[in-house]
Amino acid sequence: MPLMFKRWLAKDNLRRVAGLLWFDLVWFSTVAGRNDWLWLALPVVAVQIYLSSTRPGFNWLLYAKLLVLGLLLEASVVALGILDFTGGWLPLWLLALWCGFAAMVTTTLDWLAGRYVIAALIGIASGPVTYAVGSRLGAAELLVSEWVMWLAYGVLWGAYMVVFAWLMKSNEVQHAKTAQ
Repeated sequence: MPLMFKRWLAKDNLRRVAGLLWFDLVWFSTVAGRNDWLWLALPVVAVQIYLSSTRPGFNWLLYAKLLVLGLLLEASVVALGILDFTGGWLPLWLLALWCGFAAMVTTTLDWLAGRYVIAALIGIASGPVTYAVGSRLGAAELLVSEWVMWLAYGVLWGAYMVVFAWLMKSNEVQHAKTAQ
């Protein structure tokens, strides 16, 4: 095994890749399975939260802020009449998804702290994709033209990720102060 690959595995990259892969299981079990797969999704989300919470620097207040912001993002899209989630306004499967996402993002995308432009670009590029796929899987009904959904979620996810990068940077500074 080349030395460079060994170094990559030994660093935080393995933790990040594992966290993203685990979140893929969270996403699939909640979005594809919705309420029918909650028996699988809830333990998977619980593991995501547990693993993230054991990481040094994890902050429950930060987690709660990211969770609430995410749910506000979803509520605003529903209120704007862009889509309707299968199972109700904010169904249990969507709440579970956001519980897992808020835990995952603090562990796997922590490197975005203070990197606002990169965070925005990641949000703009990746956010709408998940909703396009999710609606095709039956997790939501698109109530507008698809380009409107892409635009709305691109703007909202870009903004969410900028706020995330700012909150993560603030958390790093606070963690550094308390560690001294």
